[in-house]
This record gives sequence, structure tokens and C-alpha cells, in this order.
Amino acid sequence: MALLKIMRRLSKNPLYLISLVLLGLVLILSVFPSLFAPFDPYKMNIESFMSEPTWRNLFGGDQFGRDVFSRSVYGIQKSMIIASSAIAISAIIGTFLGLFSGYLGGFTDLIIMRVMDSFFAFPSLILALFIIALFGSSLINLILAIGLVYIPIFARTIRGATLALRDSLYVKASKALGKRGLSIMFGDILPNISSVLIVTFTTNVSTALLTEASLGFLGLGVPPPEPTLGGMVGQGTAYLLSAPWIVLFPGLVIAVIVLSLNILGDGLRDILDPRINR
Repeated sequence: MALLKIMRRLSKNPLYLISLVLLGLVLILSVFPSLFAPFDPYKMNIESFMSEPTWRNLFGGDQFGRDVFSRSVYGIQKSMIIASSAIAISAIIGTFLGLFSGYLGGFTDLIIMRVMDSFFAFPSLILALFIIALFGSSLINLILAIGLVYIPIFARTIRGATLALRDSLYVKASKALGKRGLSIMFGDILPNISSVLIVTFTTNVSTALLTEASLGFLGLGVPPPEPTLGGMVGQGTAYLLSAPWIVLFPGLVIAVIVLSLNILGDGLRDILDPRINR
């Protein structure tokens, strides 16, 4: 289904349209944060020390006199880079594993799925915490840790979709024409489960964003003074009663992004799932 057709169908629903607009704004802020941040997110200003929100400082000032709005804009960029990069890694590895597991079956399927089950034995946040504690907190380590945690979700989802198509007529026809495993998996099956992959990717970006925010809140995210939304919330909790805006506004930004991604994921599922669109 063409992208323009999908966008047109999403725009017919006001809720989906609002989520698209908000995510479009988030994307613009992520790509061009310097155009929207009125102040240097790292610069301390004694005049803005824990100052209340004003027209000059829309989100107020934090405990170091930095502009919360500017830091939130740059925090969106960092948090979205971490979440989307991590899920991209999960999607690539998980798709490969799911395709091989579902199509080949047998012993290969058994081994891959048992390994994935071992990942599911640990809560995603605990597993990410363990990896970060083992290798240290940095942007790259955070992306790899979150990416590793979400591989089993993609592997199981793609495996299920592959199993449903493995014995379909067009796959049997491809075999009759002499096509082999890799050609069938990536040439015939993968294009027909792309809708499942798109929906899974969209919905899991939001959960990866929450995982990043949770790690940042616990002090295991990107080290300060780099701004991330979760890190800003975590660093501001000590001032929750005296300066609640330090926590409130980054927290609201996280909530809006996650809610918009979940709504968009529901919309894409409604449009792309053939069982719903019969």
C-alpha cells in the first residue's frame, strides 16, 4: 500500500491525524533542535536558577539555571535517537531470526525460540539494567542494551507471521520454480509480512522510549550534562516540591510522544491488517 494512501486514510480519523501532526513536530524538533531551542541547553544562567515558567523561559529554569524548554527540545532528539536506533537494531536481528525460525522449523526453530524464551525470562528493564551496569552508561551502550532487549519481540512476531505463510500457494509456486530458502524468505515472505513489521516497529519505539526514560530516571542513561527526557525527570525529582516544572514538562513530553506513537500504531494496524480490512 502506497505511503500517500496510508497517510490519506490516517488523516480521515481526527485522533490519528492529531498523532501524525504531533509526531511530525517531534521529528522536526529531533532533526533541527537548534532552530527551536532559544538557549544553549548546557549553559548555566544564575537568573534562571529554578525560575518559574515565563514567556522568556517557557518551561522555567532547572537547578543549575539551564532553560528547561531548550533542554527538553534537545532531550527529544537524544531520546528519539536512542529509542528508534535501538528498535531498528531489534527489528533487523529479530526479523532475520524470526524468518529463519519460522521457515526452516525443526531444530533451528527449537534453538532460536528457546534462546528468545531465555530473554523473556527477565523483565526488559532488569535486563537492560544488567547490560548497562556491566558495560557502563553511554549513548552507544544504551542503544545496544535496549536493542538487545527487544529482539525477542520481533523474532516471535515475525516467526508467527512466517509460519502462517510458509505453506501458502505462492510459496509452493516459488519452490516449484526452483527458488531456494533465502530467496523465498526475503523475496516472497518478507514483503508480505511488511505490514506486521511496520506496526511492531511503531508500537515498540514507544516502549523503548519508556525504557530509555526509566534508565535515565535511575541514573543509568546517557551521562550528564547531556539532556535526555528520562534523565531530566530523574535529576529533577529532588526538587519536585520546590520546582515541579523541572520534572513536569519533560514528563509531559514523554507522555505525549508515547501516546501519539501508540495511537499511530493502532491506526497502522487498522489500515494494514487484512483481517480488519476485509
